[in-house]
Amino acid sequence: MNASNQNKIDLIEQTRLVELNIENLSKGVDNYHIDVKLSRKFCSISKKLITLLVSQQARPNPKNWDNSSLFKKLQDSYLDMMTVLIHRVKTDLGPEEISFLQLAVSKFILLSVKAQLDHDVARVTSRLAELKSKGSSETLAVDQRKFWLKKNYDTILYGINKQIFSNLQRTEEKQLATIRSKYLPNYYNFAVELIFNPLLYSSELSALPMLMGNYSAWDLNGNDTGFTELNEAVEKLFAKKLKKLPVFPLKNIVPDELTDVEITDEMEGLFASQSFLGLARDCQEVIAEHFFWFDLPSNIELLFNTQQNQKNLSEIRKTLGIKAWWNYRKDVVRFKRTLKAFHRLLKSRKLLNQLLASRCVRNSVSPTIKGSVEPKTLCQYLSCHIDLGKLQDSLGNGQRLNNSQVKSLDKHRENIQQALASTNLEETLELLKDVSRYRLHLKYFRFAHRVFNRISLLTDKQELLLSKEAGTLYSLPTSTEIEDDDDRICHHAIMKADVRGSTTVTDELQNRGLNPASYFSMRFFKPINKILDSYGANKVFIEGDAIILSFLEHEQSPQQWFAVSRACGYSREMLKIVGANNRHSAQMDLPFLELGVGICYASESPRYLYDEDKPIMISSAIGLADRLSSCSWALRSSVKRGLFNVDVARIADGGGEKGQQYVRYNVNGILLDNIAFNKLKSEISLKCVKMKLNGEQYCFYIGQYPDTHGRKKELIIREGKVGIWKDSAVVKNIESGERYYEVVVNRKVLTLVMEAYSQNQTALAF
Repeated sequence: MNASNQNKIDLIEQTRLVELNIENLSKGVDNYHIDVKLSRKFCSISKKLITLLVSQQARPNPKNWDNSSLFKKLQDSYLDMMTVLIHRVKTDLGPEEISFLQLAVSKFILLSVKAQLDHDVARVTSRLAELKSKGSSETLAVDQRKFWLKKNYDTILYGINKQIFSNLQRTEEKQLATIRSKYLPNYYNFAVELIFNPLLYSSELSALPMLMGNYSAWDLNGNDTGFTELNEAVEKLFAKKLKKLPVFPLKNIVPDELTDVEITDEMEGLFASQSFLGLARDCQEVIAEHFFWFDLPSNIELLFNTQQNQKNLSEIRKTLGIKAWWNYRKDVVRFKRTLKAFHRLLKSRKLLNQLLASRCVRNSVSPTIKGSVEPKTLCQYLSCHIDLGKLQDSLGNGQRLNNSQVKSLDKHRENIQQALASTNLEETLELLKDVSRYRLHLKYFRFAHRVFNRISLLTDKQELLLSKEAGTLYSLPTSTEIEDDDDRICHHAIMKADVRGSTTVTDELQNRGLNPASYFSMRFFKPINKILDSYGANKVFIEGDAIILSFLEHEQSPQQWFAVSRACGYSREMLKIVGANNRHSAQMDLPFLELGVGICYASESPRYLYDEDKPIMISSAIGLADRLSSCSWALRSSVKRGLFNVDVARIADGGGEKGQQYVRYNVNGILLDNIAFNKLKSEISLKCVKMKLNGEQYCFYIGQYPDTHGRKKELIIREGKVGIWKDSAVVKNIESGERYYEVVVNRKVLTLVMEAYSQNQTALAF
């Protein structure tokens, strides 16, 4: 201690706020959870190890098995996975996102261990029912097995989780700590404490094996009231003795509105902590927990360590004089008296011998004895609540502790009685620190479960694909799995085809006794489905009067970023199919099909909803493509059929139906929005060709694009000027700078443009 720091209260950490802001993490397919996919390698090793540990530990007399090889594989895969995750602070994730996502590992392990243990219990229960129905002589043995499993459920669960997390903690301390300190601010060290919080390892917050392994046995029967009553008494004691230190109750005041309460509780952690902490207030984008001075064990050590305080007194007297010594001594005396009052409080509640016994079991009793005697029985014997006979009888099956083991326990028993007879402030301080640490871990426990409630561990292939395509899947791969797991969608194009006349054709076919389904299947749907792969097209929606396709661009495949050009190419092929279909309809004297195609581009990933096993794409580009594919009936009657199939005009009075500013003519044409055309310019090299057709000047853009098989294909785009729709007619607007873009499909025009280009190789590159 620096002698100049005379006021101990000024030295302690009065409050601490721990929080993670997750608003920058994309919501998953359900628009609430954060979708996470853990490393396949890590998950496979974990499940293999968990299955093995449950088979070894879920028995009355487990042996010392050598699982070191499998634990080493677990540690290595965890180190690799966490290293990759932490290094993402240099690319796409911040420290808060990394701290949040690493809790997915804890959730996976905790759920997997519990699921495997529950599976074993269920298997024994099922076997018991089968034997009972047969009247088998094995029934009694299996019934005893089931009774033993349920009685020792918490001990088994805690023991397995403890083994797994202890190994991971060693990896954190030996290897990952250096990596974390290099790339993450020290503030986020609390995230590691969240992972290795012992309260997470058991199904009950007052489970005796867990309490005795880490804290003190507040209640030998595992009741929550043991701690809550003790904690309330200590809070009252501090409020009375330490006037300068505000004491905030551990249990929250009930929120005024029920809407303030967090209702999502997937692993029932918020409910489990409710009797200690009260109702959990709802956390939206920021997960937070407040800690006060009594929740931090380092403060307890600083305030109440009487030996260190005496050393500080001597230093202050030497360096600062008698006055400073006298002022500091007042605090030392007050904290020492408060610690003694805590000692008396424990004795008055008849808790001191029990708590000392539980600490003795944790720190001093040999592992061999702890492996033979139940924790509760050991505490009862060491605290003089039962005699040696009852202790030996509790072992069952004729087992007995040997003389050496009994002498060892009796020595511990004697030491506890001596501590009760005197006021051992060192032991009392350790008990008070246990209370503080338990308070700290209770809040960490609630914080962790708030994180668990927001994490969705995806394993289903369909859900993984859906979330990945939506760009909402957070993969935590090892270094060898990055290439497979990190290819997210980053951009997409949408092609919408408005199919007109299908109902009329269907009715006509039925009137003639023909099968409309086979007609459309053979001449339309089958051919357009056949070419999907060549253009990298994905079905969004295909029915008789509408076709919506997506063209996706993935982050790791920039060499395949031809979404717009391939959408244009597919649309041309589809119109060729419709043309061939119409020629056949002419031979059969059937009505023609008519298409209007719109193509839009979005420089972001689409979103997806999920209808059972069917993904539903959500993209603003779909609505815009729908408008581009439409054809105004008013404009249709005023536009004469000519060389081109698309025309666009701005509505003169500033707006039409549903606030639309444009009317469009689109009859067997393909219209691109301007954003899609700009994207096309980045995909392929375009040459600008200006020429006259039928006495009018036109501007065309010529380029080549590759399909998914690498075949080069020609593409010609016409640039048109947006006219004015006024008095039921299109008026040319020469001064307007607005343009629209049409994919040319007229074979005669295509030939003429290519001839003009070949004759004039000085065409401008664009």
